[in-house]
Amino acid sequence: MAQQTEIIIVGGGIWGLSTAYHLAKFGQKGVLVLERNDEIAVETTPQAAGLVGQIRPSVTMLQAIRYALELFSQFPKETGHDAGLRQTGSLMVALTPERMEAYARQIERSHLNGIEADFVSHAEMARLAPTLDVTQIEGGYFVPNDGYVDPQQCARAYAAAARDLGVQIQLNTPVTGFRQRNGEILGVETENGFIASSHVVITAGPWGARLAKGVGMTTAAQPIRHQRARTAPTPGIPDHHPAVRVTDVSCYLRPDKGGYLYGFFEPTPVSINLEAMPADFRTRDIEPPVEVMAEAQRRLAPIFPILKNLEIAEYRHGMTTFAPDGAYLIGPVLGIDRLYLATGCAALGIAGSPAIGRWLARWIIDGDPGEDLVVFSHQRFGTRAADPEWLRQESEQFYANYYGIESDK
Repeated sequence: MAQQTEIIIVGGGIWGLSTAYHLAKFGQKGVLVLERNDEIAVETTPQAAGLVGQIRPSVTMLQAIRYALELFSQFPKETGHDAGLRQTGSLMVALTPERMEAYARQIERSHLNGIEADFVSHAEMARLAPTLDVTQIEGGYFVPNDGYVDPQQCARAYAAAARDLGVQIQLNTPVTGFRQRNGEILGVETENGFIASSHVVITAGPWGARLAKGVGMTTAAQPIRHQRARTAPTPGIPDHHPAVRVTDVSCYLRPDKGGYLYGFFEPTPVSINLEAMPADFRTRDIEPPVEVMAEAQRRLAPIFPILKNLEIAEYRHGMTTFAPDGAYLIGPVLGIDRLYLATGCAALGIAGSPAIGRWLARWIIDGDPGEDLVVFSHQRFGTRAADPEWLRQESEQFYANYYGIESDK
């Protein structure tokens, strides 16, 4: 007899696990997460930096990050599992007067939205990040309630809390297709057989769009390489050290495992065509980012000179997924009832995971996500989504200018 359940979530990364947790939290039974690997959250999730910053260009995303900070901070008390939030703030560093002007606009907008954010002195920046050479800096501002999480710890906390509420997680189960009839989802085909289900949610990260093509859907999601490096441990990093964004050189840095974790938005992005990759392609198969991280180090070294003398302890073979406008791609699959797709994390997958999980859970249970999410619609690009060259060029351009002054991120 075929396996049967009420809701199937395809993909055991942080978005899928958050969705499972929220469904169970809201009282939904019969939730099954299918993960193709032998562990949860081992693809793109652990490669992320896990930054949780409130400075966002839209009210929708600001509210999403507020919810993330609330959920992460209360998770240990509410569930008994620690999402690993370190709420040490964000330090936004400017190297040019033009950036300072942009930061002034960000601060003004932040105050209007009730976010605490203000310019700080060079002395205060040196206290917050002692290895920062403030003589090389024009100025900066501090957002004290921002933070960061360990992405894999956070995903495992979701999974543990979901399991406590009755969610089943099935590993080593690749999904190979979907079964439908008369415009209604019936379940999923796996390498281990068919599993019937009334609702299906695809949260497979960069692989989500490829899976959706199996039911005739085209969505504007472009996987792009995004790499990070972690240095060997070094003494003297204080517990209060914030996440630091050096937007003029498209870099960010935070403490991690006794050293520094830093990343870089490449000016010449490298897209990854998953259609051309073998079925068993994994994030670990991406080439180690030795040259890319050497460039990131060169960009950061004038203001963090300590990086010149620290060995690299770990390279993270990252991959993120962008829509041409940098907004999420979330919602029902057109023409198939009770099938949903969430992708396009746009380097904001960890911080957005609480809101993503809540929106999808409400969509399934209530038929409405609880907020106006038209800006995330899969259909917003029309027929252009089917043009791979247009999709690649537009998405790469957004990625390359992620910290551009006009974007105010």
